[in-house]
Order: sequence, then structure tokens, then C-alpha cells
Amino acid sequence: MNTAVAYEWHRARSLRSTWALLLAAGLLAFASGLYWGAKTDLGTLDAFDSSLALPLTLGASLIAAVGVCTFGLDYQHGTMLTTRLVLRFPARIVAAKAMVVGGLSLAGGVLVTGLAAAGVLLAGGSPGGGVTHVLLRGVGVLLLALLSGLVALALGGLLRHTAVGTGVFLVWTLVAETALGGFLEVPLTSLPFRGTALLFAGSAPPWFASLLFALVAALGLTAVGFTLARRDS
Repeated sequence: MNTAVAYEWHRARSLRSTWALLLAAGLLAFASGLYWGAKTDLGTLDAFDSSLALPLTLGASLIAAVGVCTFGLDYQHGTMLTTRLVLRFPARIVAAKAMVVGGLSLAGGVLVTGLAAAGVLLAGGSPGGGVTHVLLRGVGVLLLALLSGLVALALGGLLRHTAVGTGVFLVWTLVAETALGGFLEVPLTSLPFRGTALLFAGSAPPWFASLLFALVAALGLTAVGFTLARRDS
């Protein structure tokens, strides 16, 4: 596994898209923090929570694109055969990619949380809930980023195309869940992506949504492993 993870890490860090997507997510969070930190008419709203509204959706989607590319580019560039020869076993391939994508997703979550808070403070605002609230919200951001990256990794492995995989993730998270919550009045706390984005935003964390999101990620990665064993053996 050490060799497998080192191999996948070398591949991931050599892609300019990896760092461009993570940097874009961080810059989006920083710009949002500056905007909300400078507002003086927030009323009962919290500047830090408000600054995360956009980064939690678009930022998580940018981080998810890193996961899609990890598998998608392997197929699009014709390097999957090399990956199979080096790593040999499908389970090892999926596990190594998941560990690398998970690490990069967590790094993206730290970047989003830290730069959003920095933007708020730099603009003269302050988190209404204090340091504890920022840390708790940060845990929620990390979990959303991690699960988004792993689900996107599974999409890349199943669909085998970066644009298609990213498109499916965006349609699910930004269109389908928005429609379910807005038009069909499904509680947001029961929707995997939207519910996880609300983690620690209120007094009752929506753990069901996070567990459902984790289940989707686990089933997706398991399906990728079976697909690799059957179609590419």
C-alpha cells in the first residue's frame, strides 16, 4: 500500500488541475469572507456562517472535481493499463486513490475554512459564535469536502470521463437536491450533500444526511472495485 499510495500521490500532485481546483476553492472562500466580513447590516446573521454559504456548494464541487479527475484522467489518457500493471489488484487501486483523494479533499476543506475565517477577520468582521463555533463548522466543512471527493472519485471510476463525472456531481448536488428541497419540500437535513453542508450550523446536526452521504461513497467505491475486476482484468 505504501508503494500504491506513493504512486497515486505522484500522479495527483503532478497534475496542474489538482492545485488549480483547490486554490480556486480557497480563493472563493476568501473572497466570500471579505464580502461578509465587511457588511455592517447582518442583523442576527453570523458573518462566518454566511461566508461559507457559497464555498460550501461551489467550493465542494471544485474539490469534488479533483476526485473525478483521479480516475477519469486515468482512462482518458490511456494510463489505466499502467496503473493496473503497477498496482495489480483492483482493491489496492481503489484504496490508494481513495487515500490520496481523501487527503487532498481534507486539505481543501482546511483551506476553505481557514481562508473564509481569514477573509472575515481581515474585513473587520468577527465570527458570532467564537472560536469554538468556527472549529465545529470547520469539522463540518472537512466532512463535506471528504465525502464529496470520495463520491466524485467513484463517479470518475464508474463513468470513466472527467466532464461527465463532474457534470453528474453538479446536477445531483446543485440541481436535484435543490429541487427536492425547494419544490418537493424534502427536509434539507435528509439530503446527503445539503444536509452535510448544514453540519454544526444549528443546534441539531443532521447526522442522517452525513451517514447517507458516506454510504453513497462506500457503495460507489465498492462498485468501482467490482467494475475494475470484471471489465479491466
